[in-house]
Amino acid sequence: MTSNDILKESLTISPGELAHVLESLPLTERADLWSGLSAEERSASMAFLHDEIKEGLIETASVVELQSMTENMAASDVAHVLETVNDDVAQDIVDNLSDEAREYVQESLSFDEGQIGRWLRHDDLRFLDIATVAKVMKRLKANGLPKHTDKIFLVSRDASYQGAVSLSTILEADETHLLAELTRIENDSTFDPETEISVMATEFRKKHFISAAVVSLDGFLLGRITSEDAVATMQDEADHQLMSMAGLDEEDDLFAPIGVSAKRRALWLGINLLTAFLASYVIGIFEATVQQLVALAVLMPIVASMGGIAGSQTLTIVIRGLALDKLNDSNTRTLLIKELGVGVLNGILWATVVGLVAYAWFGNLTLGLVIAAAILVNLIAAAFAGMLIPLMLERLKLDPALSGSVVLTTVTDIVGFMSFLGLASLFLV
Repeated sequence: MTSNDILKESLTISPGELAHVLESLPLTERADLWSGLSAEERSASMAFLHDEIKEGLIETASVVELQSMTENMAASDVAHVLETVNDDVAQDIVDNLSDEAREYVQESLSFDEGQIGRWLRHDDLRFLDIATVAKVMKRLKANGLPKHTDKIFLVSRDASYQGAVSLSTILEADETHLLAELTRIENDSTFDPETEISVMATEFRKKHFISAAVVSLDGFLLGRITSEDAVATMQDEADHQLMSMAGLDEEDDLFAPIGVSAKRRALWLGINLLTAFLASYVIGIFEATVQQLVALAVLMPIVASMGGIAGSQTLTIVIRGLALDKLNDSNTRTLLIKELGVGVLNGILWATVVGLVAYAWFGNLTLGLVIAAAILVNLIAAAFAGMLIPLMLERLKLDPALSGSVVLTTVTDIVGFMSFLGLASLFLV
């Protein structure tokens, strides 16, 4: 499908689908499609684009185009645009905004990107607690229901938060009743604007929220956050973890320029090369042993590979537990024992299999026992390392998804080679 065909369909697809199409196009075709979109289509799809692609499109847009786009954007998206462009362009964009929009954008910019306050929505349904149900119904009929709305928020005359009432309660109540007389939502959860967006996403997932109030420390209702924001955050974290496992956490654009992609990947290839040299050094220590028995060189990759896979399995489980806030000080020991148990059982199973294959292949029983013992040792070490490495990196404020696999591979390679070649030196040479 060409960019012209997509342009004809752009009126019938959602902004999220349009963003997906843009991300799926090579750079030239993406630019062609982008240039043919209206300001409304650009502003709507911009919210769904990955940051790298979004920033690339912003950098190629004129000041007039940016002003048109940001007129209908959410405050958080406008804030991102302002942080991408230079100061003069940013000022031109701000000057073009309405007074209300400018105030919301300034509020958004006062928070870090990872805080709820940056993503605050101002489309909440708020009413004075002394208002009647009839007033709520009149407003709903006139303006409709904002997306992802399951409740209304009550405030006092000074805008302090007084709790929430579900829409079902509103619909069942007599229109003459005051909102203050209605049953409030029990255990109503609110969020401080400085709360990390990842914490909010975890709470939404645990408690199945649709929306929640954002309340300042002095008790004033600032706005709301919704399940759409929580889902977007969880998707971003999932993408980050997947890409980080390969050292590609910044490469959001599938069609990024060759030079940019090569530069990003070169660092982690270099780090991997250093760890490979370290493993090679360990093999070099046993050079004489390897020279005397060629079978050792043939079987060495099996030991390292089995340890690497087993360690990666544990590493993935632990990183997922950390990301979902399921792993803490109270259950870490239990998970460690469980993973060590898995390592022992799988170690015995596959040590037996590989040992028998090595014996059948080379006709040397001692060689079969040596590689079996090495695999058992390496699988247990892999489980231990896969458990502890991400926990240590987390405590050091380092991303375990980004660097954990590199450290783990180094550990399993060294332990595997040391155990296999060390045992071979003792019993075979």
